[in-house]
Amino acid sequence: MKVLSSFCFGLSALSLAQSGHGAPRQGTGFNPNVNDWEISGAMLSVPRSRIAGAAAGSKAIFAGGYLDNDTYVDTVDIYDRTTGQWSTDKLPTVRSEIGSGSFGGRYALFAGGMDSNFAPLSIVDVYDTQTGKWSQFNLTVPRGAPRIVDLGDRAAIVGGLSGDLNYLSKTIDFVDLNFRVTSMEQPVFRPQFGLPMSDPNTGFGIVTSNYQNNDPGNRFNDFQGSPQTTLFNVVSNSVNVTRGADFPSPRFSVGGAGTNGIFAVGGGQVFGQDDSSDDSGPSARVDLFCQDRLEWCGTLQLAEPRTFPNSHQLGGRYVVFAGGDGSKVFDVLDTNTRQWVSHSPNIQLHTLRTGATSVSIDGCVILVGGGLVYQGANSTASVEIFNACTA
Repeated sequence: MKVLSSFCFGLSALSLAQSGHGAPRQGTGFNPNVNDWEISGAMLSVPRSRIAGAAAGSKAIFAGGYLDNDTYVDTVDIYDRTTGQWSTDKLPTVRSEIGSGSFGGRYALFAGGMDSNFAPLSIVDVYDTQTGKWSQFNLTVPRGAPRIVDLGDRAAIVGGLSGDLNYLSKTIDFVDLNFRVTSMEQPVFRPQFGLPMSDPNTGFGIVTSNYQNNDPGNRFNDFQGSPQTTLFNVVSNSVNVTRGADFPSPRFSVGGAGTNGIFAVGGGQVFGQDDSSDDSGPSARVDLFCQDRLEWCGTLQLAEPRTFPNSHQLGGRYVVFAGGDGSKVFDVLDTNTRQWVSHSPNIQLHTLRTGATSVSIDGCVILVGGGLVYQGANSTASVEIFNACTA
């Protein structure tokens, strides 16, 4: 393990040229070594939390986010892995509750959001990592925080906050490389705010777990852990969207990623019959989905419970749970063996944080940036960078 710089960063540690849970393209030819990490760090241009993060090509983009006074910003920070340099930009449209992801190995999407009156928006800002230019298109239905599923040559923009008495949307918009948009309704019984995962190389994706509204249309929502699973499978020039096997252990605030035919959903929040119940609290459970069998096919345990684990695939073989709210610990799953990797020396986050944003580049590099520190008292600008492809 190589540590390239201290984590007591100042702004001088960052080279900024003044000018913001994303799935990278897999199978890039890099060969990560999960027993030999290179660790470095940097600073965002502005300390903030709840940032919209995405990665495409060789770039990681941290867009928007909240300041300590709970206002949100249009600031964008961009890291280029090929040069190791950072630059800054501005979101074309400032807003909160942005859904983020990528597709085509090139485009970072910042979809929907909420305006200052908490009304949902339909705008999608697109950052082209090859040209450095922004463009826009619109969702068919305005919504906040939609979930983005990278299916390779297209993306599915799923659900989100509806801004009405349904609270959650069932709309799916598909966008292709020509930015043509088509739509359908998600095949779920209850509107769901699910966890998106995908393998863009195979054109397969999942939205599952997190929570659903069991009483849509009522003034008061009834959010409950969701067992619903929606499967996306690209076949020829179309996407088959079907209901999948129910998620076996519904819980809020999960994280997950998939590769090599295995999708792992880990951590989250479990609620018992009441808030003081012994079975309430953060979970260490990991549920595995097997793409070849289209079913949930096993369980594991994280080293420690956590919510919102930062979850990414590495090298088309590993799924990494890189800390999360209340945890610094890295858990590395080898999808070939479906067992945890015993990595030595142990690798973990330096800074315990909540509300952080993580992205991964090239199936090699994981960046964890921003969030709240000191038990939620302050936003941080620090970014921790973990590179498993050093050879």
